[in-house]
Amino acid sequence: MKSIYIMCMSAALSLAIAAKAVAQVSRGGRPLPLTETRGLTGLPVEEMPAFDLAAELKLDSAEEAGFRSSYKFAYKFVTDFDRYNSGLCFRQPDGALVWRLRIRSRGALSINLLFTEFELPEGARLFLYNPNQTQILGAFDHQNNSEAGLLPVAPVRGEEVVVEYQEPLHAAFAGRLRVGEVNHAYRSLLGYEPGGDSRDLWCMPATQCMLPDGRRDSLARSTVLLTIDGTRACSGVLVNNTSNDGRPFMLTASHCLNNNFQIGNPDYASIAGRIITFFNYNSPTCDTVIRGTEEMSMASAHLRAVNESVDMALLELTAIPPAHYRPFYAGWTLSELGGRPPYTALHHPRATPKRYNTAVDSLRLSSFPIVHFQPAAHWNIGQYAEGCTDVGSSGGPLFDDSCRLVGLLSGGNSTCNDPRNDFYYAFFRAWEPSANAGEQLRSWLDTANSNRLQTAGLDPYANDRSYRLSNIMEAGLSDSIEISLHPRGGNLFGSNAGATEYAEEYSVEGTAYVAGAYIVTPRITDDPALLKVEIVVYASPEGGAARELHSELFSPAYKDMNAPGYAPVDVPKRLNRAQESFVQFSSAVKVTGNFFIGYRISSPPNSTFAAYNLRRGMTTANTAWLRSAEGWIQANRQTQGGFATSLFVDPVIRYTDGNSTEPASPTPPAGIYTDRGGRSLHIELNQNSPAIFSLYDTSGRKLMERRIDSSPASIAITDLPPGIYVGTLRWGKEVYSRKLVL
Repeated sequence: MKSIYIMCMSAALSLAIAAKAVAQVSRGGRPLPLTETRGLTGLPVEEMPAFDLAAELKLDSAEEAGFRSSYKFAYKFVTDFDRYNSGLCFRQPDGALVWRLRIRSRGALSINLLFTEFELPEGARLFLYNPNQTQILGAFDHQNNSEAGLLPVAPVRGEEVVVEYQEPLHAAFAGRLRVGEVNHAYRSLLGYEPGGDSRDLWCMPATQCMLPDGRRDSLARSTVLLTIDGTRACSGVLVNNTSNDGRPFMLTASHCLNNNFQIGNPDYASIAGRIITFFNYNSPTCDTVIRGTEEMSMASAHLRAVNESVDMALLELTAIPPAHYRPFYAGWTLSELGGRPPYTALHHPRATPKRYNTAVDSLRLSSFPIVHFQPAAHWNIGQYAEGCTDVGSSGGPLFDDSCRLVGLLSGGNSTCNDPRNDFYYAFFRAWEPSANAGEQLRSWLDTANSNRLQTAGLDPYANDRSYRLSNIMEAGLSDSIEISLHPRGGNLFGSNAGATEYAEEYSVEGTAYVAGAYIVTPRITDDPALLKVEIVVYASPEGGAARELHSELFSPAYKDMNAPGYAPVDVPKRLNRAQESFVQFSSAVKVTGNFFIGYRISSPPNSTFAAYNLRRGMTTANTAWLRSAEGWIQANRQTQGGFATSLFVDPVIRYTDGNSTEPASPTPPAGIYTDRGGRSLHIELNQNSPAIFSLYDTSGRKLMERRIDSSPASIAITDLPPGIYVGTLRWGKEVYSRKLVL
């Protein structure tokens, strides 16, 4: 794969640092303009070899039959690209070092990379982009450094990706960057459309079809889409613990992590670090399912527990999701009867927008018929009243009538034409199937050893919530939308002879802060390089949109890494399907009383851009405005084609600016690390009291036990053979556990 070897040595000192794990955040910004640097001319291309796509699709089809496996969308190449053996290095006039690496995999729908080494000094920045820089990921910097030393990055569309690393002249040390995996997407992640597959999803209702019920809205907010190792997709759920402390635990199925048990002796901790979690990937409509918001995501997670015998995997996100993601941690029950019907299941079949199923019969404890899990460890759904599941649904939660988690999907054979016989691993069976903290839920979800049999769900921002305002959804009219046409051609609320600026009217009590906006658009055929649309917030004390408060370029982004707050990102996605997008503002916008939020179309002249609007006759309470030559007027006063309507532009607000009330990311009570040679353990305690350290092998046999009185501490392990072990620290009833690879 290597076509050229160009050594580039930094003038900075090569010093090792121990970086504290922080949230993986994409902090916006742009790479160097290609026209003002060396560009890509002469930049060698690392070509990925061809592979047998037909054989991969055939293998995927065989794996997906019966076992409700993860949704595989990419082929993995293991690589070894760094700035010393690949790409091209040059220096800027200010002495800054720039490394560019160009990777091509012919025929790829998109490419995503895993940096298997990632440690940057302060001042350094990393970007990924396509050759014309119309899609940019980053910047990633020293705040993305983590204990694992990994950085998984969301896909870049097309068959080429460029890596650009910038390091200042007097950096504290030479940054460590290694592209260890290149994943070639041969199926479209987050792009599957119902009806486009022989096994389409017509019978699976979108969550927007659920009855308006605050409890069930919380269930939808707790359910997430996972991409794993850059090649597969599954479902998962955020879960609460008995301490109600907001730790962002997440449950899924172990077979999602070990590729349906095909990976021998999997390094689960490393796999967890390669997970990207997508929030709120929901269709904004019910009758016609369209693509949901792809922009709300977080990268990497910590492994907390895994037990293959019951198909359980417990992870913890690297930070609490931001307030405008509106996360919810599901409650659960240890009922050995599975709670009471009716039951609701949520999931992301084939990595599509979130769906739900319902079942009205009592659950039956059963043994999974395909894989040899523990006997009687699964709930059997004999018959769904609504919906079914498909590949990618694995790890999706099952809730009882009290909206408490009772199980997660392992697999089954349900289809739209025969919605029967699915199996969910029983939550109570995964509670304490082993005495090892790394193989059970109890040590993590009941750290206080309360012995409670159930717990309610938790909104981590209950005292400072974010709200999605929507004149269309709040009226229950999300399926009564269209793109109205102007009598003289073009879209009535798009580029036409009368206006190119539109707004939707909202009102808040007192003062609020707008974090960003959802906008639901039809298929946009404009050249992305020519499209210029801004999302604009206006204030108007006299009525009618007037004084401009803020504008943000419409460039909806995969926010593969984020943390609490309103940090900007710039990772544009495809706009060639009807879809919902979320545009996050670079800073929260203060509004008072009535305010307006909309869009301004600057180019091209005949743009196909528009927001969906309510059909004519659906409302008499007009909330839509447009700016004509005479100024701002209501849509129903437009002389040509006007009528009372609302635009599908929904702000997300919060009643504080978030600076003082944002909950802090949970800090683990300790850290357990191996040295580079794997011959000693290093322990750091983040609390003052002594701890008891124990080391177990994978069979649960205790190999050593030591009292740790001070931090840091080191323990020699020269007598242990290479393998996988579990280290556990105990403070009374509190337990911290970590998997170790020697």
